[in-house]
Amino acid sequence: MVDSFFKEDDSRIGQSEIPSLDDSTEERTGKADFDRDRGVIAAVLSYIPLLCLVPLLQMRDNEQARFHSKQGLILFLIELLALLFLIPGLSSLVWKMVIILALGASVAGIIFGLQGKRYKLPLIGDIAEKMRI
Repeated sequence: MVDSFFKEDDSRIGQSEIPSLDDSTEERTGKADFDRDRGVIAAVLSYIPLLCLVPLLQMRDNEQARFHSKQGLILFLIELLALLFLIPGLSSLVWKMVIILALGASVAGIIFGLQGKRYKLPLIGDIAEKMRI
């Protein structure tokens, strides 16, 4: 008998093992794997300060990338705010500006309320709409 490096059971090999020319299932699986891998990479980049902008701007079509980049952006803004408060004179200035802006928004809300208008305050109105009370 001649030794062969092929499988012993060569008679099993038939047309059923020939790959199909229809690549649609393979493309879908490959695209799903690619999107999942992009989502994982985006999730990692999202929580690194300043790099959170990469998935937010470049991977908008990926739901996982969008979810993590939004959270990463908020964390980045919190980190920037914390850095501002490390500077002694600047932190008191920031708080004074926040109080002045809040008083101005309150006065604007009172004026629009007296006029019977429903004006949504910038930023505050968006947050208030998302609240479930």
